[in-house]
Amino acid sequence: MSQYIPFNTNHPDCQVMLIDSLVSVASVLDCAHARIKAGTDLLESLTSVTIKGIEDGDLYRLTHAAYLLLREGVDLLEVARRGVN
Repeated sequence: MSQYIPFNTNHPDCQVMLIDSLVSVASVLDCAHARIKAGTDLLESLTSVTIKGIEDGDLYRLTHAAYLLLREGVDLLEVARRGVN
């Protein structure tokens, strides 16, 4: 296994966001927690607004940001899980 694991959110031709698999599990979990918390906070904010007048582009940008944060959080959790086993 490579020391650096690309996030699934990277563009296939340009793997610039990488997870260092040799850092402590606690550091990886802290990073995962921050991304998952930000993603869920964003989605919780969406539940309190009326989407009646929202533009399609705005809705896409909000949901895409939440997706990126949550997907990267899951990628980090998978690396942490490997480090624990």
